[in-house]
Amino acid sequence: MPLSRLNRLVMLCLCAGISVAYAAPSIKGDRSTVSLAQTRLEAQRGSPEAQYNFAIFYYNGDGLVRNRTKAAEWFTKSAKQGLDRAQYNLGALYFSGLGVERDYKVANTWFRLAAEQNYPPALYALGMSYYEGKGLPQDRRKAAELLTRAAKRGSALAQNNLGLMYDQGVGVPQDKGKAADWYEEAADQGVVEAQFNLAQMYYNGEGVRQNRRKAARWFEQAANQGYAKAMSRLGDMYLTGDGVEQDIDRARTLYKQAGAAEQR
Repeated sequence: MPLSRLNRLVMLCLCAGISVAYAAPSIKGDRSTVSLAQTRLEAQRGSPEAQYNFAIFYYNGDGLVRNRTKAAEWFTKSAKQGLDRAQYNLGALYFSGLGVERDYKVANTWFRLAAEQNYPPALYALGMSYYEGKGLPQDRRKAAELLTRAAKRGSALAQNNLGLMYDQGVGVPQDKGKAADWYEEAADQGVVEAQFNLAQMYYNGEGVRQNRRKAARWFEQAANQGYAKAMSRLGDMYLTGDGVEQDIDRARTLYKQAGAAEQR
């Protein structure tokens, strides 16, 4: 689990009733099992792993006064020695302007170096940069290639967004079956947008055989994570008894919960 998570940005594709999940690149790193003193010593001696871990200490203020600038300096030392995680984290700092001046082009340079080593978060981040045209020319086909590589290596956000691209035929030929497959991969990992998207596929019978009961189950999983659109859709189903046993009180509760969630 990331030691620090930047604010999650969710962009909705209202016209199609599906959702793309987008999280700003965030620092990755587990708490080091090596002492701060030992890590500092090894970092000063040039160990890229220790330099990476020392940067994490600075980034989180773990045993040190938090200093994002120092974190960037130590990530740079490690990244220049080719450590994929350091390259990605340095890119994330430049992308977000933490400890360094924000620079999407520099961020993408570091993402690319880590992506060349098939580091999944970097493949995802670079793919989304191509998707949005941040710091480089927009290229949806290139985005699809990178997201595919990330998705095959287990990136849940890449799986959902690749599903969206197949769903809409953006950067790839439209293929509802592949869209549903990728949504399910991400949904199984708990990505709420993917759970909602897969529910929509089952509800409408797109890419999968129509199954309103399965749709309700996936809407419920997304609703249980506080996703307002899923609460509303599930409320509609309970109101009319569509795929579930009719329960007007349950529908009212879901509508109220959806309204409260939208206000947060």
